[in-house]
Amino acid sequence: MPGNDPLNISGQLVAEKYRIEHLVGEGGFAVVYRAEHTIWKQPVAVKFFSGLSQAPAEHREELLHQFIQEGALLTELSSQSAGIVQARDVGAHTTSAGQWVPYMVLEWLDGSPLDAILQQDQRQGLAWTEDEVVGFLKRILPILDVAHQRGISHRDIKPANIFVMGSAARAPETPCKLLDFGVAKMVSDHAKFNAALAKTGVAITSFTPRYGAPEQFTRSYGATGPWTDVYSVALVASEMLTGKVALQGEDLVQFGFSSANPAQRPTPRSLGAQVSDQLEAVFEKALAVGPADRFANAGEFLAASLAAAGQLAPQDFKPAATYRPHPVSSATVQLAPTVLVTPETQPPSAVTVRPEYHPPKTSILGTTLMLIVLLAGATAIFSVTELKGAKETRAFISPVVQAVKKAARRWLPVLHKSAQEAINRAVASLPSVAGQAGTASECPPGTRRVSLLPADDQSPKANQGRPGEDSSNKAVCVDEHPVSELDYAACATCDQPRLPIAKAKTKPTSHSEFCMTGRTATAAPIQCISWKQADVYCRIRAARLPSEDEVRATIDPMATPAPTEWTQAAPKAGLQRSAQFRCVSDR
Repeated sequence: MPGNDPLNISGQLVAEKYRIEHLVGEGGFAVVYRAEHTIWKQPVAVKFFSGLSQAPAEHREELLHQFIQEGALLTELSSQSAGIVQARDVGAHTTSAGQWVPYMVLEWLDGSPLDAILQQDQRQGLAWTEDEVVGFLKRILPILDVAHQRGISHRDIKPANIFVMGSAARAPETPCKLLDFGVAKMVSDHAKFNAALAKTGVAITSFTPRYGAPEQFTRSYGATGPWTDVYSVALVASEMLTGKVALQGEDLVQFGFSSANPAQRPTPRSLGAQVSDQLEAVFEKALAVGPADRFANAGEFLAASLAAAGQLAPQDFKPAATYRPHPVSSATVQLAPTVLVTPETQPPSAVTVRPEYHPPKTSILGTTLMLIVLLAGATAIFSVTELKGAKETRAFISPVVQAVKKAARRWLPVLHKSAQEAINRAVASLPSVAGQAGTASECPPGTRRVSLLPADDQSPKANQGRPGEDSSNKAVCVDEHPVSELDYAACATCDQPRLPIAKAKTKPTSHSEFCMTGRTATAAPIQCISWKQADVYCRIRAARLPSEDEVRATIDPMATPAPTEWTQAAPKAGLQRSAQFRCVSDR
C-alpha cells in the first residue's frame, strides 16, 4: 500500500524506540504498520486500534490498563505455544492531529494471512483437498487448545487472523500463527466505554459476522466459549474445501440467519465438496446450531478430525476437560447493535432486528386462582353496598373473613419458613459453576479470578464477604463484565423489569429504558432492576452478589465501591433503587 498512511505517522518515532516505516494492513477496527525497533534494530509490527480513537478522555486510562492486561495474557499464552503471536509492548500514542490511539507492538511475521491465500485460491478455482485441510487442522487446532485448556477462547477466528509462515501454505510442515487473541472482546466488554460510544451512535462487536457462531448473534443460544471457536474454525475449513463462502449474507441480519438456519448447515457437502462420510459427520457436529451439540473445545475437534481421516483412533487422544455450555431455554431476544466490524462485511450503520414474540403459556392453576380472587373481590365489594341482599352477604362472609385472618396469622410464618428452606435446598442442589471453579485452577469462561485484600489489611471494609466468613486473602470468580440486558432477558424465571407507569416512551433515550419499557434488549449492562431481582438472578446461577471488597477489586483496587453496582449489602430506604450488577462465585 505505497503512499497510504491513514494516521500520517510514517517516519515518526513512537514511544521513543519504534520508528514507523509504512502501512501493511488496514481494517475497520485497526491499522498495522511495519516499524523498526531502534535499539534492537529488528522489525516489529505496530497495531494501532484506530477504532478506539473516540474513547472519552475519562475512560482512556482504564482502557489502557486493560490493554496492558491483555498484552500480559498474550505474552503468557505465546510462551506456551509458538503458534500464538508474541506481544512485545503496549501503549497509547497521540498523533500530530491530536488523535489518541492505543497500540500493541507484536513480533514481525514473514508470510501471508490466510485470507489473502484463500482469495487467490478462489480466483483460480482451486480448493484444498481433504488431506490438506486435515493437515491445516493439525496445525491450527493445537494452538487453540492451549488457550481452551485454560478456559480462554478467541471468539474472532477468521482467515485474516491466521497467518501462514512461508509460501507453502498447504504443506503440513508450514507453521501457522494465530493473531488478535482477545483484544476485540476486551474492548466490547468494556461497559463504560461502550456506553460512551453508544451516545455517538457507534458500537464495537468482538467478532466478524461472516465467521460468527449463532450464540454471537443472539444470547438465546447460550454463552460464547471454546465451542464458539470450534464453529468458526469449521467454517474456515469448509471454505478451504469448497473454494466458496460458507455463510451467505450481506449484513449482520443475513449472516445471523445463515449461521443458525437448521435447514442449511454450512458443511462441506452442502457447499458442494466431495468428502468422506466420516469427515462430513465431524463437520456436522462442529457446525451444530446449539453450542451443547458441538465439540466442547479444539482438542475434541482435532481428535475427531484425525480419527475421521484414519490418522488417529479416538481413544488415543484425550483433550483437556473444558466447561460445557448448559442448554438454555428458548429465548426470543435478538442482538442487533450498530456495528463496527472488519472490512469483509461492512454492514449498514444501523441494523434493527425485530424480536419475536411468544405469548406466555396458559396455566390452568393460575387461571383458577385468578377466578377465585375475582369472585371473592366481587363478593366483598357487593357486601359494602346498600343493594338488596348486601346485608345478608355481610353477615355470611364476616365469620369467613375472621377465620381466614386467624388461620393466616397462624400459618403464614410457618409457610414463609418452609418456603425459604425449600429455596435454599433448591439453590444448593443446582449444578454449581462456583463448585467447579473451586476444584479447577482457573475460573469458568465469562468470569475472572479476583484476589481480595491481604489478610493483614486493616481497612474498615475488609472482611465484607458472606456473614461469618473471612473474605481477606481469598480468591473468587467474578463476572468479567456486568450482567447485560440480554443475559437477564434470557432468564426465564426472573421478574422482567418494567416502568412503574403504563405510559411508555416511543423513543427510548438510554439502554436502561429498553428493558424498562419491554423493548429489544441490548448487550449493555442492565440497570433498571432492584437489588432483590439482582440477588435472585445470581442465586439462580448458583452464585451471589459480590461484597464491596469484591466490587472494588474488580473495578479498581484503589477505588471506592462504585455507587452504581449492587453488592451484598441491600440498599437502605431512600437510597438508589436500581443499579447494574455482576455475580461472583467462591473458588
